[in-house]
Formats: sequence, structure tokens, C-alpha cells
Amino acid sequence: MALADSTKVDFLWKKLGFGVTKTAPPANKEAFNESIPSPLLMRGDKVWQSSGDIPAVKPAATSSIVQIYQDAAGGSNTIETTEDLTAPDNQTWKTNITDWIPTEFGSTYLVKIYVDNTGAANPQSTGTQLFQAGSGNNDEWFFDYSSGVLNFNGTNIPSVIGTGVTGKSVYIVGARYVGPFGVGGGSTIGNLTVTDTTVSTTNAGNNIVLSTNGQGTVNIDNTTALQISVGTTAQRPTTPSTGDLRFNSTLTTVEVYDGSGWVRVGEDTTTITSQAFAGDNSTVAFTLNATATTASVIVTINGTVQTPTTAYAVSGTTLTFTEAPLSGDAIEVRKITATTTVTSLTNGTGNSIIVDANGVAQFATIQSLQLPIYTVTQANALANKATGQLIYVSNGNSGSPSLAVYNGSDWQKVVFGGAISAA
Repeated sequence: MALADSTKVDFLWKKLGFGVTKTAPPANKEAFNESIPSPLLMRGDKVWQSSGDIPAVKPAATSSIVQIYQDAAGGSNTIETTEDLTAPDNQTWKTNITDWIPTEFGSTYLVKIYVDNTGAANPQSTGTQLFQAGSGNNDEWFFDYSSGVLNFNGTNIPSVIGTGVTGKSVYIVGARYVGPFGVGGGSTIGNLTVTDTTVSTTNAGNNIVLSTNGQGTVNIDNTTALQISVGTTAQRPTTPSTGDLRFNSTLTTVEVYDGSGWVRVGEDTTTITSQAFAGDNSTVAFTLNATATTASVIVTINGTVQTPTTAYAVSGTTLTFTEAPLSGDAIEVRKITATTTVTSLTNGTGNSIIVDANGVAQFATIQSLQLPIYTVTQANALANKATGQLIYVSNGNSGSPSLAVYNGSDWQKVVFGGAISAA
């Protein structure tokens, strides 16, 4: 014996209206008395990810989200259905495609039904339209948008396809959702693709932007590490933005784009190494195991700190004392090394000296270059002179000032001309 319609309605009322399972008839339990949850199944693989992009009015042409089916240009042809032979004659017709867009997205998505000769090219023009309310002869129809199935659910079948009619087909005009589906592993949201723990863009070259509201910050909440982009110098972005951060595997350093060029992020690690010597009452020059400067070493004799420049000087790997340490004197040299790469020097007003990628010092932002000033006597007495050094000599040109460049053996004067003039 078939279930009573009242039983079926009670089941639907409780299932759809209250999200609970039916355990007893209404006489024993009303819907609000049922307590066992029974929500509708929401299949993740059937979720319309881009449903928010479906326009409120059915578009005239097919897009990446909406597929249009109609006679006119702009979409696919009107769909010719096939009869479901398992149902009564001519009662049910199948489109064999799913995910038609229902009228909850807008009234223009209501499908249109036509009857025309089988194989008709333009049924909207040559066929007969059947309206959902029927002709007044109990021949209404219902279209299931999810399954794409048309059912004549009235008492009668429309006369144009009714009993004895042959060579006719039912045609559907409407729109389908053809955008991305699914949630979880391997899904697409807008222009983003999410696969397990990986988020990527669907279009090559697009940026992924993490944007906060107001003064909010982007927090990386972990205790391990944040991995940034890794690539060679040749793989730098062709059109970088100010603030771009990456690890340069060619230079083995972190670098940031400052708006005009890539700047290394120095690793401020300072090390102190010690080297010991013994005095012999004659030796004044001692060889260090690494290059240094006078300012970068601390020298002690028998535990007493020596005064830089006055007691000693350092050039390259040579430590030179003003006086030879005595025999048995314990000499200790502590070398201070900072591993930071300096690419620019900037004063408090923002004027800077920049060393470019070719090693050339740029002085464009400073007013001028101030050279050290010496007399001829002072210049010749300078220790640790190196080829290429440039100085200002107050009396280097027979008592007149000049520039001087050290050529490795002596100072060569650069004689001044007349005063500058625009004329």
C-alpha cells in the first residue's frame, strides 16, 4: 500500500521546514517537537563557487560563468530534449545537462519551452511556446533546474505533443552555470585556486594581495619561519614594486626593492678574533691573519690597551708600532669584524653617497666632496700611503694650493686653472 500524501507532506515539512527527521505522526509530534537534526546534504563538489558573479539579469551572450541556450547568436543552440521513455507517453523530457540557473537569481532566468518538429534549427521562431501555467486545460509544466528535466505535471499533456502526435520534440531556452565548482582540495574562488595548503592565481602574473582594514596588520602566526621568494639575479621581477622582498640565490643575501634598485639587506653580525705576538725589542711590524684598519683592532701589550695612531697603525695585514715592543712583551690584537655590506652612507638631512651595482660611488645628492688638507711637509710624512689617494695640498704648487694624487712612489700635483666662469 502506498504512503498517504499526508505522511509524505509531514516528512517534507519536518525535513525542509525545520531540518529534523520525522519520528512520529503530527498527532504525536509536531515539527517543532522533533529533536533529531537532519540537514539537507550539501555536496562540496556541487557548490557553485562563482554564484555571486551570476548577473541579476540573464546576459545576452555566454560568459565564463553563464552558458546561454537560445536561437539567436551569443550562445549555444536551443536545447532539443529527449523523451523519458520510462515515464508515461510525452510526460517527461530530458535536456541531459544539469545546473540550469533558477529564477532565484532573477526572473529572466525562467526557462522557455517550445514544441517544434524534431531537428528544428530555430524553434523560438518556428515552434509553439508552452507557458508554465498551461493553456487552461490542466497541461501545466514544471522544470527541475538542477537535473534539467521537464515534466508535464498537470492532468493532461499539451495537445501539440499529445496522444497521436508524432515527429515533434520539446525545446528548452535558458541559461546554465558553467563556472568553477567545489570547495576544499582543488577549488577556485574568483581568480584564486586553492589546492590543499597552496593558494595560487588562475591568471599568470596576477598578484595575491593580503589587505587589512584601517590600521590592522597581517600576522604570520607561527614559531618557525616565513619563507620568502628565492631566485637568481636573472630571475628578479621585470617590473618590481617598492618593498618587494626576496632572497637572491646568486648573491646569497636577502634583498629589497627601494623604488629605484635592489638593495641588499645586510646581516649585522659582528665577530671578534684574537691574535698573539711576542716582542723582541726590535720588530715594529707584525703580520695579521686578515686585513684590518687602525680603528677596527684593539691592541694590548701586557694587558695595557694601546692608543690607536699614537702607539700603532694598521694598513692591510700589517700592524706597525711606533716603538718596538720589548723582549718578552705579550702582544694581543683583537680584530673586530662587521659583516654588513654598506651600499650607502646617509647623514641626518638625507644626503647620501650610494655605491651602485657596478661599484661606482654616486655623490649626486650631496653638496660637495671635502678633501683632507695638508701642507707639502705633512703630505710627504703621511704613513700608509696608497696609490690613487687624493688630497688637497695648501702649498703644493710652489706655495699655491693644488690637488695631489699619490702614484705609488710620490705625490703628483694637479694644478688649478683660473676661477670658474659661465662666460
